[in-house]
Amino acid sequence: MTIPEHSHVQQPTDSALEDAAETRWGIREGIGLSLVSIFGLLLLVVGLMLAPGLIAAASTVAITLGLLLSMVALIVIGRWSWNGR
Repeated sequence: MTIPEHSHVQQPTDSALEDAAETRWGIREGIGLSLVSIFGLLLLVVGLMLAPGLIAAASTVAITLGLLLSMVALIVIGRWSWNGR
């Protein structure tokens, strides 16, 4: 028994292309939201742990730089997520 060959290559429809674009947008938004949430919660936890000794911790350069770098990472990831709109 022979299998008929299909010479016609089926092109994606407009709705399939729109669905693919919407899926990519949803994945990008989900990744951005989850990363921003994780970094935001980490900053909140570190901030709350440092709150009782905030004056002593503020003079420590390493902790201050770490918090600043975390905030910059949070802003960069947030901007990356919003640019996908």
